[in-house]
Amino acid sequence: MRILDVSPRVVHPPIRGSSVRSANLLRALAGRHEVRQLSQARLTRRGDPEGARGAFAVTPSYAELRMAAPVPTLATELGARSWVRAPVLSGVGLGRSARLRANLGWADIVLVEFPWQFSACRGARPDVPIVLSGCNVEAAKFADYAAAAGSPRSARLWLRAIERLERQAAQSADLVLAVSDADRDDLIRRYGLAPRSVVTVPNGADAARYRPASAHERRAARARLGLPDRPTVLFAGADVPPNRAGLAWVRRLAARAPHLTFLVTGTIAPPSRDGIVATGLLDDFGIALAAADFAVCPIEFGGGTKIKLLEGLAAGLPTVAFAEALHGLDIDGEVLVTPKSEAGLLGALDRLSDPAVAQELSRRGRDWVAGRYDWSAIARLLEVHLQQLIAGRGTQAAGVGSGSVSEPTTSYTSS
Repeated sequence: MRILDVSPRVVHPPIRGSSVRSANLLRALAGRHEVRQLSQARLTRRGDPEGARGAFAVTPSYAELRMAAPVPTLATELGARSWVRAPVLSGVGLGRSARLRANLGWADIVLVEFPWQFSACRGARPDVPIVLSGCNVEAAKFADYAAAAGSPRSARLWLRAIERLERQAAQSADLVLAVSDADRDDLIRRYGLAPRSVVTVPNGADAARYRPASAHERRAARARLGLPDRPTVLFAGADVPPNRAGLAWVRRLAARAPHLTFLVTGTIAPPSRDGIVATGLLDDFGIALAAADFAVCPIEFGGGTKIKLLEGLAAGLPTVAFAEALHGLDIDGEVLVTPKSEAGLLGALDRLSDPAVAQELSRRGRDWVAGRYDWSAIARLLEVHLQQLIAGRGTQAAGVGSGSVSEPTTSYTSS
């Protein structure tokens, strides 16, 4: 297959959930197919990877092609600098891009990462199978973002526009991907989709790359990050409203637990050592995983499933989380679920000071991710769906409710 993936953001290096997902899935598919990723560069400060342009060879058969057409780029900035902080206008004017049309002409099948660019791709190439390859139910996610941000006045207008774009994309896609069965059910109900046109292709973690650290590796990672050699709790995330609320929980915990180091990575906080140790973006997230003893995920808002949570479990980090952070995951004792209170979070962290409790959670979490949510198995599932879609397209016209995609024999729970 010649697979084209269209993204409203530069993907490499993968620094947020959506880019981690697409980078891992496409890299795995590129082992057997030719893959191009067409992404839109941003007008951002110098040195920001989202502002990079040109071509980037990920593997010999997987290339990211970064474009910056004037109208889509300006529209993207307008949307991204609103309260939603997302490129919801990235499809404006995109259909006129010669580069998009040329790559659509090359492809056997197209994955569109978000609803924003879907109509431009469909209009430019109506004859090719196009998959809406989302990470969330966007309408539900941004409603949660609005709640986390205090529901600013502009939220209602943006939410209506987001739901309209997602509805149009979902209803005209040949196949829709959901990251959990809960999200799949929501998409079917919300937009009146045929059940067989929506399939679950979950988020995951690279279980080969992220593994439990030895005591020596942990000390070395702490030394590289300049951390004291004492129990360390990791919180990681991009700068979005649910994570800002989560960071507020972490700051309060740090004030009450001076015997712990709270390590915060990602764009959620600039580098600092004010109560917590914030690193900003790291070139290698594995260093933070190796440096930590535990992970905390006090997330109350947002949709999809949490990739950083899965990566922490793959690395054997005993994890404390709110129930909302586990949305869409079949968690059954692999994580300590706590009430939404400082006392609840601190009590759970205190339980992890018992080596027997921590070791059991580490083993269970690692085994659970490696056996059910490794990217290599998930990519095989996606490959089956794409091959079936192309095969079905050859025998009948695919469309909403056509029933041309049958259930694959591969399961994402395979190891």
